[in-house]
Amino acid sequence: MKVFLIHRFVSRKAALACIKRITKSEHISIDPTVLDSSGTESWKLAALAGIEESEAVLIFNRDECLKSVNATWEIEKAQELKRPVILLSSEGSDQEEIRKLSDLYHYSEEFNSYFKGKGTELESLFKLMVESSEQLIQRRQKMNAFFITAIGSLMAIAGALAKFGTNKSPTISFIVLSFFGITGLLLCNSWRKLIDNYGKLNSAKYKVILKLEESLSAQIFSAEWAALGKGLRPQKYQSFTSSENLVPLWFALLIFSLVFFTSVWMICAGNFLCFSAINILVLIGLIIFHRRLRD
Repeated sequence: MKVFLIHRFVSRKAALACIKRITKSEHISIDPTVLDSSGTESWKLAALAGIEESEAVLIFNRDECLKSVNATWEIEKAQELKRPVILLSSEGSDQEEIRKLSDLYHYSEEFNSYFKGKGTELESLFKLMVESSEQLIQRRQKMNAFFITAIGSLMAIAGALAKFGTNKSPTISFIVLSFFGITGLLLCNSWRKLIDNYGKLNSAKYKVILKLEESLSAQIFSAEWAALGKGLRPQKYQSFTSSENLVPLWFALLIFSLVFFTSVWMICAGNFLCFSAINILVLIGLIIFHRRLRD
């Protein structure tokens, strides 16, 4: 969530710490735009651009900000541009203001405004969303099967080519393994991101389903969610997405280990002068991709 922070320079550290606490407690992501107030025209242009690009404006210690000409000017521009204003304080921010920020992040007011139908219309929409969710799960399963098949085939082909290369040239063998290893890690990274996006999309669909259920006589999905502890008790329910995300990670670790130990074997076999440079470069690349996969 992009926000513009209005504050006094002496309070910057406290303001950023306050934002960090809110992101942790409310489980939201906030990207604050923070400027050095200098009063120059270039600063004003940067401030205007930051306010226009923001979804909300955070004012830290409003009374102190009103004592500053620059901060007061920023507040006036935020009001002119009709940006939502959230008041934060070093003495403990008002929970109502934090709730407003959380609602803005989740688009709660806009979300609720979309449910205006009645009767059979809502029932048909409810059925449509349930069918859509089931179709999404099927597509997700096909996607998992595709990546497992693709990565498994890639490893089999790499093994066959590497074996052929070993008989002809160790250099060819190593280059083949390195190329297929990097390709495999890229596939694992794409796979993990798709699993995460499918999980978010399905969560959004169920949020809509639960909202539509409020107009029905029986709320079966809400009852099921309550029986599972609403996701707060791991012994009752754990997200499929969190479990599925481990699969591409383990595949990535396997690919990384194969390439690494093959490199070590080649070096120990007496090919150090031939492979040392390319080993270092490729292994650094694999480590970078591996870390990106885990982030």
